[in-house]
Amino acid sequence: MSTNTEWSIGEVLKTANEKQVGFKMTYVIAFAIYAAISIAIALVQEATVGTAGDVGDSLVEILVTLLLFPLGVGFGLLGIRRAVGKETPVSTLWEPYSHAIPLIVMFVMMAVLIIAGFFLLVLPGIYLSIAYSFAPYLIVEKNMGAWEALETSRKAITQYWWRYFGLMLVALLLIIIGSIPLLIGLVWVFPIVAIATGEVFAKTFGDPKVDALDSDIE
Repeated sequence: MSTNTEWSIGEVLKTANEKQVGFKMTYVIAFAIYAAISIAIALVQEATVGTAGDVGDSLVEILVTLLLFPLGVGFGLLGIRRAVGKETPVSTLWEPYSHAIPLIVMFVMMAVLIIAGFFLLVLPGIYLSIAYSFAPYLIVEKNMGAWEALETSRKAITQYWWRYFGLMLVALLLIIIGSIPLLIGLVWVFPIVAIATGEVFAKTFGDPKVDALDSDIE
């Protein structure tokens, strides 16, 4: 697969800032839905199993994390769709659930590999946590399997790992700044970050309407 690595941090952020116009409300509504579901689950969990910290509670925590993971992927999907000029209804949040099994399998594999990487002098864990960033979206948008998505994401991002890591650092800085005062700036920052990430994904893997692609990145 031929990938486009010709992008800059300033370029994708500028484009994302332009494309967030008219998108903010969708993202705010999506965030409100996610927050409401998370809070509701937390309240039910506390009322039923409590927060004693025993094995049973830990298993419930893991289960909740796995169940919410596809919903979290939906946020990134909104940014990718906006980046390529597609419609972004709030219902996009639910689309990843049609790929729930491969997403959960991928999440477990990714977690094991990243944790193992942190045990190996930390640096491999940092590398993999960034390199696997696109794996969930390759499953949803390119119909890849769990391992194929992980390896495709890793090989692609490795070509510009430091630049993408820099984009993540800039995004973190923007989020910190946007939190002052009263979190108001996050209404702009979160959509910009989501679209910027989507811009990099689209430049790397092409239009999401493509159903599949060869994962053998040279």
